[in-house]
Parts: sequence; structure tokens; C-alpha cells
Amino acid sequence: MKKALLLSLLIFGCMDIMAQTAINSLGSYVWNTNDEPKSFSTKLQLSFVSNGQGFPSYGTVLAGGGYTSSQDGGAFQLYIPYSSTFGGVAPQIRMGKYNNQGWTSWATFFTSANANSATANWQAKLLIVHDKVGIGTLTPAEKLSVNGNIRAKEIKVETANWPDYVFEEDYQMPSLTETEAFIKKHKHLPGMPNKEQVAAEGISLGEMNRKLLEKVEELTLHLIREQEARIALTNEVQVLKKQMNNHD
Repeated sequence: MKKALLLSLLIFGCMDIMAQTAINSLGSYVWNTNDEPKSFSTKLQLSFVSNGQGFPSYGTVLAGGGYTSSQDGGAFQLYIPYSSTFGGVAPQIRMGKYNNQGWTSWATFFTSANANSATANWQAKLLIVHDKVGIGTLTPAEKLSVNGNIRAKEIKVETANWPDYVFEEDYQMPSLTETEAFIKKHKHLPGMPNKEQVAAEGISLGEMNRKLLEKVEELTLHLIREQEARIALTNEVQVLKKQMNNHD
């Protein structure tokens, strides 16, 4: 008998809990944005609102709070727009402040409907993107594609195969004669992209800096060899002058 009574109480208790899952609306335009947050605590209520009561526009507001009705903290109002024309495309929320300090400002949720909008403003301390970011373009091709100018105090580019190999003993450096012939034929330096490639594909900063440094190092070696040859020629001239003077 006791087990049957306990089972009956459990069933009626579950039925009562299930019945409370339905939240009935209080009606339309019954709230005002000046209502204190704590007046919604220990409740969960719905109402249809409008900007006539100070809300963002027409829409449904879910309000409630799990703390004591003597404190603003813990209370909230979740605003769901009536339509894209009346209220926009994203929900907004405001919360009660601690120690009975009233409401916070309305904060807008970022969703797939408004996060990529041209009018959306983002502020974040840390932003992690797992695919691509496009600025000024809807079709980013790289991890970061920018259709416009970039201004920065410093850009660090990581690259491999830095051209110190130019100074190795076994490096096969083209002669100036070979370089001249290549330039006459192709109208650009060996190992460098031509203007058509750059116009179509752009340039990689890391790779281009590597190539430019390679050319600078090759040019430095040519200058060193030219200086050595000039010094050797000067020494030969001095020797010849001494021989001529001795002969006189």
C-alpha cells in the first residue's frame, strides 16, 4: 500500500512538472524598460513588446531570474525581434546588475544572420579562425585575403632556405656575362618572376625577400671579385712602373 501511494505521488509530481514547462504570455505591451530587474526574479515570463515601452522594437521578450526578488543581479530580458524590419535579425539581451544597479545596456547576439554583415562591428581580445578571413572580399583565397591597403608598424615573415648558401665554396654563381645574356633574352633577372606572373599571382613576401637577398649577395661577391681584380691590376701597374724606372 505504501509503495502504491509513493508511486502515485511520483506520477502526479512528474505530471505537475511537465505541465509547468509551458510558459504562457502575459499579453502585449505590459512591460516597460524602466521595470526593475528584480521584479522579474524567481519567475520566467513572456510578453510581446514594442519600442513604445522603450524596447528595441516590436518583438517577444523572455524575462526571468533565478535569484531573490530583492536583488537585480541574476535577472535577464531576452529580446527576440518580430521581423527583420521590426527589430532586426538577431536577438538582444540585457541583464540585471549586481547590488541593485539596474539594467545593463542591450547586447546583440552574433549569429549566422548578422555576424558577416557589412554593418557588424567586432571587438575581441582573441579571435581564432579555422579557415579563411576576407577583408573587402567575399571570396578569400588565402588564410587572409585583403582587397585594399594594409598599414602596420612591423610585419614578420617566416621563411626557410635563407640564401647564405651563396657564400658557400661550392655555390655555382652565374657570371655577369651569363646574367647579361639572360636579361637580353627574358627582360628580367634569373630566378625572378616576370611582370605577367606578378600581375596574375602577386608575390610572396618571404620568397621575394629571399630572392632579393640572393641577388644582393651575388652582387656583393661580384663587387668583391671586381675589387680583387682591380687591386691585382693596380699592383701589376706599380710593378711595371718600378721596372721602367729601374730601366731608365
